[in-house]
Amino acid sequence: MNHSSQEWAPQAQRPEPYGHAPAPAPAETVIHIPDRRLRRYDKVAPGEPTATVRQAEPGPEGAPLAYVHVPQNAPKGGRQARLAFTVTGPNGEPLGSVRPVGDGVYEVYGGDGALLGRITRRSGRTLPWPRRVQWSVRPAQGGAPLTGEVGTRRAWAVFVLISPLYFLCWAVMAAQGSLWLLLGEKGEAKKEAAWEMEPPTWTRWRAADEPEAAIEYRTGRKYRLAAPRLDHRLAYTQAVLHVWDRA
Repeated sequence: MNHSSQEWAPQAQRPEPYGHAPAPAPAETVIHIPDRRLRRYDKVAPGEPTATVRQAEPGPEGAPLAYVHVPQNAPKGGRQARLAFTVTGPNGEPLGSVRPVGDGVYEVYGGDGALLGRITRRSGRTLPWPRRVQWSVRPAQGGAPLTGEVGTRRAWAVFVLISPLYFLCWAVMAAQGSLWLLLGEKGEAKKEAAWEMEPPTWTRWRAADEPEAAIEYRTGRKYRLAAPRLDHRLAYTQAVLHVWDRA
């Protein structure tokens, strides 16, 4: 697949809303990426997919929609340098490939090598003023970009306020876990160490002039996709990168 001659820019084709998918899709689909093997891709057995995109609703729950393949020999990378990977359909047909082209920037190509769009991750920060992690999806065939910020302002404010209490509880649980470990109760020690407070996760990808989201994530690695607002291949890729980011 030749990517070197591809340039990210709107193509000279009749634009359709948000990179309309070539195949028909239901008005709304919920997908689930149930495993967290993306960060442990080098441990996956040869020939097995690193992650599986499954259907949650409508239709048969758990039905595979796509498989994600990350090269086992690829070097480790941080959140701003996720690795190139490919996506195949349930029967092994190529759906697309993803190539990092800069810090937090990824180009997505279809199975035929045509550019589908670009996905960008902007890092969050605390100083000089708070800023949430932001994702954006820009289809190559025209249409306004979709943007989504991780967590709501209210949720982050509550998270910051209760963080001191969480760390106090964590210190108590860690002490209890150490005591269980000294007593030889490894199972109980793991239970104490497993408790954690996750930061806000709710993310809604939408166009600036659209009230409804094209992709919505709440929790449990489940994503609601509103077709035909976004090509399902771009939606799968964004979901995989989002799960990978939080794994």
